[in-house]
Amino acid sequence: MAPSRFRPSRLDNIEYVEDYRPGGFHPVAIGDAFAQGRYRVVHKLGFGGSSTIWLARNRFGILVTLKVMRAEVSSKPVDEIPELAVPLKLSEYIQANGPVARSNIQTPEDHFTESGPNGSHLCLVYQLAGPSILSMSDSPGRVAGSRRLRKDLARNVAKQVARAVNLMHTAGFVHGDLTTSNILFRITENVQRWSDSEVYLNFGEPETEKLATRDGSPPGPHAPAQLIAPIENARLTDSTILQEDILLTDFGQSFSMIGPPKDYEPATVPHYQSPEARFEGRIGAPSDVWALACTIFQIRAGFPLFEAFLGGDDEILKEIVATLGKLPEPWWDAFENHHLWFDEDGMPKARELQQVLLPAEKTSIKQKLESVGGQDALPATGDDGPMMERPGTRLDKMEIQLLGDLLKKMLRYRPQGRIKMREVVAHPWFALE
Repeated sequence: MAPSRFRPSRLDNIEYVEDYRPGGFHPVAIGDAFAQGRYRVVHKLGFGGSSTIWLARNRFGILVTLKVMRAEVSSKPVDEIPELAVPLKLSEYIQANGPVARSNIQTPEDHFTESGPNGSHLCLVYQLAGPSILSMSDSPGRVAGSRRLRKDLARNVAKQVARAVNLMHTAGFVHGDLTTSNILFRITENVQRWSDSEVYLNFGEPETEKLATRDGSPPGPHAPAQLIAPIENARLTDSTILQEDILLTDFGQSFSMIGPPKDYEPATVPHYQSPEARFEGRIGAPSDVWALACTIFQIRAGFPLFEAFLGGDDEILKEIVATLGKLPEPWWDAFENHHLWFDEDGMPKARELQQVLLPAEKTSIKQKLESVGGQDALPATGDDGPMMERPGTRLDKMEIQLLGDLLKKMLRYRPQGRIKMREVVAHPWFALE
């Protein structure tokens, strides 16, 4: 691995700066124009492994999201870049099938290629969207789960997501990366028309830092002169600028059910990954059902269903087995360290026999649902706003029963045993008052 060239940034949430190189990220500055002046950069929204994401203004004065892809990703033919190809095909499917339920799938409004010092970059333009569900439940300094969506809103959002996934499956596509970080709230229309001064008044002025090399040499043409911090999460989660309506995003891992790309490797975050993806590198519509179950739980609870406190893959498997029971063969044997926590029936050993820092404790989906709201911490000041549930609110028995039933059917170990998306959408949990 090449030694790092740049000094670490003091700013929070900065992309991997060493990736400003040929084939990597495109250097962007506030005020930069794209597509012969059709778009102008106003602020920064964030970044991912394959792109940087910017708040921009189009030629009609409307605020939009501008995603600038890495050059090496952009070099493929358009139909081999799933982030563009899949939503465009979904859009065609929706239009061809006449009146359908309002689509909650984020599709590009425009796309073009921008040349720069690091190569040619595919740029995708989307309707401006707000924070992710994961960001909405972020509560630094408080017990995990203390900040979660209001119960009726959680069910409404979960149903919108389920319908979007069902639409994808009906159209013949697998999402491949369903998580709460890939579900965004829509922004109110008036925000999309804010002036630059209103953007900076509400979201803050862009915080910048001069990019410095370790040896004091100039950064050169491949890197930006300044690093830019994204808009703070707390400013985006203000309920007055959000609609109670979501968009399913990020199709970088999506593919046609006719067959995944030959070099496809599942990239779902470990605590959302199905057993067949984890142990066999195999993914399909049932893998989306598994990941959606984890997503629905987190939407309702505010914390993950399977959580690894030490971050390891074995820790997540420990949580899965402690909750759902012994894995079927050959996956049980493939979980090589299962003996540290469990006997051969998949039951946790006595604590003194586990000899690990974090022992396994037998639990269930029902028990986890019963725990929601039990350890909530109050916000330091004020409240969490009208979109969020009041701390200490517990799930009632009917909801625990219905949601538990839905999740158990979605989290069967064998993919062929899981319910289909049409059955998920029709489940009575979504109709609770």
